[in-house]
Amino acid sequence: MSRRLRFVPEGGSLVEVTCRTVQGRHLLRPSREVNEIIAGILGRAQRLYDVRICAFVFVSSHYHLLLDVDNAHQLSSFMRYFNSNLAREVGRLVDWSDGVWSRRYQAILVSGEEGAQISRLKYILSHGPKEGLVERPREWPGLHCARALTEGDPIEGYWFSRTLEYAARQRGEAFDRLQYATRETVTLSPLPCWKHLSADARRAPVCSLIEQIETKQPDKSLLMCSSC
Repeated sequence: MSRRLRFVPEGGSLVEVTCRTVQGRHLLRPSREVNEIIAGILGRAQRLYDVRICAFVFVSSHYHLLLDVDNAHQLSSFMRYFNSNLAREVGRLVDWSDGVWSRRYQAILVSGEEGAQISRLKYILSHGPKEGLVERPREWPGLHCARALTEGDPIEGYWFSRTLEYAARQRGEAFDRLQYATRETVTLSPLPCWKHLSADARRAPVCSLIEQIETKQPDKSLLMCSSC
């Protein structure tokens, strides 16, 4: 099957990215270590490639990112770095030697219309309750943007230098788990349609979306994922 073109219009765009694990395996099952590794790689990729992250969620078998990017090259560089490093770390952590991702990530442009952008944000926020795994988005034990968007909680993780760890082992050196780790932080940016709003003004509509999700108010946008 031919590869889908990854087009980003001049001036940039909001993009919804989805990537799934091979055979739908639960290789991203939430745990403290998995969460730290994902956040660390995501924060480092963001810092290196200056991508604006508006929302994200990581569940056991796939993840969604809502990214505000300048061009296709920036998007592909960011995703190549993130997916390749995450695959190596996850494989190491769960002792999985085969490929981690079922196929290349899927990137879909989101229009500049406010309704379209809010709809995709609501879809990402709905993960956890949507599948009946938890009642509230904030209760999902994996990485989820709900708490950061509503309460301002920091999103921090670690980047582990496996090169330095290998050199230390070659020297016969005993070291702590975080001795050669660097703390990384993921910074969230507003949806393009909300850039003119203050942080407090943006928090109110996000809380409203989460309330709709928790009270199970019907929304056709949640019945279909653009990449499922």
